[in-house]
Amino acid sequence: MAYNEFCLIKHKLVERLTTMRPFATSTLNRLFTLISLLFCLALISCGTPTPPPRPAFVMGVVSNGKNLDPVLAGFKAGMADLGYVEGKTITYVYNGPAASPDKVDPIAEDLMKAKVDLILALGTESAKAAYKVINGTTVPVVFVPVGNPVKAGIVQSIQNPGGNVTGITTGLEYHAQRLEWLKKIAPNTKRVYVPYNPGDANPTSTLPIVKEAAAKLGIDLVVRETSTNDDVTAAIDNIPDDVDSIFMLADALVNSRLSDFVKVSLQRKLPLSTHITSMTTSGALFSYGFDQSAAGKQAARLVDKIIKGAKPSDLPVETSEFFLAVNLKTANAIGLNIGDDILRQATTIVRE
Repeated sequence: MAYNEFCLIKHKLVERLTTMRPFATSTLNRLFTLISLLFCLALISCGTPTPPPRPAFVMGVVSNGKNLDPVLAGFKAGMADLGYVEGKTITYVYNGPAASPDKVDPIAEDLMKAKVDLILALGTESAKAAYKVINGTTVPVVFVPVGNPVKAGIVQSIQNPGGNVTGITTGLEYHAQRLEWLKKIAPNTKRVYVPYNPGDANPTSTLPIVKEAAAKLGIDLVVRETSTNDDVTAAIDNIPDDVDSIFMLADALVNSRLSDFVKVSLQRKLPLSTHITSMTTSGALFSYGFDQSAAGKQAARLVDKIIKGAKPSDLPVETSEFFLAVNLKTANAIGLNIGDDILRQATTIVRE
C-alpha cells in the first residue's frame, strides 16, 4: 500500500469516529500517528528507487590518417585520467582513419547520423569536414592538431573561436625553428627538398615561413608540389641528386607516406626532418614539434570542460608544446655525427 493511500484511509476513519467519545478519538489519533511513523520507517528501510544510469557520452572520431593514431591514444589516456571509463561513461564511435585525407567527409557525415554528442577531429582536413557537418546543429567539435585553424576557416580567431569549435593548434612558426635545428644537426646542409600538397591549408601557410627562414640561413629550397598520391610517389622516386636534406611539412598527404620517405632517406643517406616526435621513432633523423600523445591529452582537458557545460566558443584555442627528438640509429645509418650539445637538448633520443 502506498503511503498516500494509507493517509486517506486514516483520514476517513478519524472523520467517522469524531462522533465517538473524545477519549476514544484521541487514542485512535495517537495510534494512527504511531502506525504512520512505522510505515514511513518501513519505506525508508526498503530504499528509494534507483534512478536509471546516465547514458554514456558518445564521442565521434574522424582522422586524417593512421599517422595520427598516437593522438587518439593520448586523448583516450587523458580522458581516463580525468575519470571517464570507456564503455561506461564514454563511448567512441570510430571505425579507423580515412584511407587518405580527402576521404574524411563521408566519415564526418556518418558520425552525425550516429547522433554523437561531440566530434574529435584529428588533423586539418578532418576538422574542416567536421566543421561542415555540424553547421546548423549544437554538436561541438574539438580538433587536434591544426596548424592554422583561422586560415582553414574553422575558427574566427585563436582567442575567440566563435561557433561551436575549439581545439589544439601547433601554430606555424616552429617550422622556422626546425629549419634552424636542421642546420645545427647537419651543418653542411645547403639545399633542402620540400614536397608539399598545394591543396592543403597547413603546408601552404607554412611554406612562406620556411622560405623566409631559409633565406636567413643561406639555404636553397627545392620545392616539389604533390597534389595526389601518385605525385608523392613521383616526388620520392625523383629526389634531385644535389639536395642535402628532406624537410617534411605538416602535410597530411605527404606525411601519410612517411615510411617511404624514411626508406629513401636511408638509401640516399639524407637527413630527414619532421615535425612530430613519433615520426622520429619511426625512422626520421629528427623532429622538432609537438608530441602526439601530449597533444591528445591536452585536447582531452578541453573536451572535459565541454562535457561539464563550457561552450567551445568560450574556450580559446590552445597551443601545443614543442619537443626535440633525435634518432641516433638513423644518424649512424646515414653517417652523421650528432654532438652532445644537441643531444642534451633533446627530450627523446632513439638509440636502437
